[in-house]
Amino acid sequence: MPLREFDDSEGVRWRVWDVVPDSPGILASDPADHDAHRSTRLTPGLEGGWLAFEHGSRKRRLSPIPPDWERLSPEELERLRDQAREVPRRL
Repeated sequence: MPLREFDDSEGVRWRVWDVVPDSPGILASDPADHDAHRSTRLTPGLEGGWLAFEHGSRKRRLSPIPPDWERLSPEELERLRDQAREVPRRL
């Protein structure tokens, strides 16, 4: 699971990494959710994995995982982040 950090055009630092489910439809531990210690059902469309973007409590997911995303420039990562879907906060 490669992990990258980048500063967006507003100077905000984001972390991004890829998440690949252990088995179809179930993710044992979601790295995008620090409190996840249980099996979680996947949202349809995420079965093949996704890129997780995080800044503080803000989280986004992009699926499918773009090839060679680890080599993209900060500007290209920001464009992907902008395309990613916002993850609702869990209560």
